[in-house]
Amino acid sequence: MGLPPQNPPPYPPSRAQWKAQRRQWKMQAKMQRAAWRAQYRGAQRGSMLGPLFLTAIGVFALLATTHHISLPSFWQWYGHWWPLILIGAGVLLALESLAFSRHSRVRLGGGMVLLMMILALLGIAAAHNHVNWSAIGDQIHLDNDDLNLSQMFGNRHDASEEIVHALPPNATVVIQNPHGDVTITTDNTAAAADQIHLSLKKTVYSNSDSESKQKLQALEPLITSNGSVIVVHMPSSDSEMTDMDVTLPASATVEVKAGHGDVLINGIHAPVTVNADHGDVQLAGIAGDAHIVMRDGDFSASNIQGSLTLSGHMNDVTLSQVSGTAGLDGDFFGDIHLDALHGGVHLHSSRTDIQVAQLAGSIILSDDDLSVENATGPVTVATRAKDVALRQITGEVRVSNSNGGVEVTTLDPVGAISIENSNGSVQVTLPADGKFSVQATSVQGDVHTSFALSTQNGNDHSIVSGSVNGGGPLVHITAEKGDIALHKGD
Repeated sequence: MGLPPQNPPPYPPSRAQWKAQRRQWKMQAKMQRAAWRAQYRGAQRGSMLGPLFLTAIGVFALLATTHHISLPSFWQWYGHWWPLILIGAGVLLALESLAFSRHSRVRLGGGMVLLMMILALLGIAAAHNHVNWSAIGDQIHLDNDDLNLSQMFGNRHDASEEIVHALPPNATVVIQNPHGDVTITTDNTAAAADQIHLSLKKTVYSNSDSESKQKLQALEPLITSNGSVIVVHMPSSDSEMTDMDVTLPASATVEVKAGHGDVLINGIHAPVTVNADHGDVQLAGIAGDAHIVMRDGDFSASNIQGSLTLSGHMNDVTLSQVSGTAGLDGDFFGDIHLDALHGGVHLHSSRTDIQVAQLAGSIILSDDDLSVENATGPVTVATRAKDVALRQITGEVRVSNSNGGVEVTTLDPVGAISIENSNGSVQVTLPADGKFSVQATSVQGDVHTSFALSTQNGNDHSIVSGSVNGGGPLVHITAEKGDIALHKGD
């Protein structure tokens, strides 16, 4: 009997079958990865850092464009405190991770990481004192109100004009100039006693000579009269500007409303009122009261026989030789220098309040320092984060400060002195022959004195008290986390 027939051995799969099988494996692996990604992403949630940062940047941009904050001052502040952004972001991420750990995973996008890196680089750059942020802002014209597209796409054309208009007795002259400088001087000759003289320098921007000629001819002041009030209104647009030189009799009352341009007034013997949006204001030789409101720019005034009030938003302020009272109220984004204010001064800002009854010397106020020299009290200073120095002070003194040192030097006779300071030292120099009483307390600090006074030390307090030369007005000093030193003066 023969052997049964044998089946042929199975042939290996064809090349097409291998490719189909590999495609099937790849498709299964791809579907598994997609399902894993979907599951991973579903367990994630975006962090709140992104919306918070966008809101903060938007609020800052709004405050900067509306001139509620000064860009140079902000960059100085930001260069000192920018690490707090990283600390706050880390704390918020940690809190979010703890709050949603059971349900999802907090995700910080790549765009947010890039934004934080940019903010950190800006902070490092701002921390270097050699960077002049104010100059950079001036170069790139961060103030959008100063952008003039018509000047970029048109040629400049100039023209001059002289206008003389009659003035009634005891006239009040109102100057309104939206674009251009205003300079007001006086002419006390008999020929000019009853007239106003306008010298206009017109500027327009246009690509056509004929169009520019029409614009220059139409750029005429509108002069109206209402009794003793004369109003000079200068029409203007973004492509038109007029610098006005105004000559008046010294007895005329002056009111100026300026838009974009500087204001200079000299020699007026009557009240002066200025409302300026964008530009510097300078006053000199004013015999009446002066009332100034500013939005942006430097202010300077000298030889004011009446009182002066200054309010709004300003950069540098220089004021000297004021016979009446001087009141400054607003936001100051530059240095302040005050000299010889015989009627006293009251300066108020969001950070500092100063009142001096009479200033024969000077007051210098910067971002970090405040000094008062040769003043008669009562002298009151309330501020924070500044080094305060009051020297050659006669009369009563009151100082409240934090995060800075306080130095006071008084003259005889000594008035009542009250000093409160935290996170900073206090140094007081009193006349050796003066008559006063002392109550000085330092918390977490020491008290040193050159006078024969009683000293008590206990726990974290150091107290010095007693009378000098029989006693007199009280010198009361309190320092928290800072030393106190009492020195003998000449």
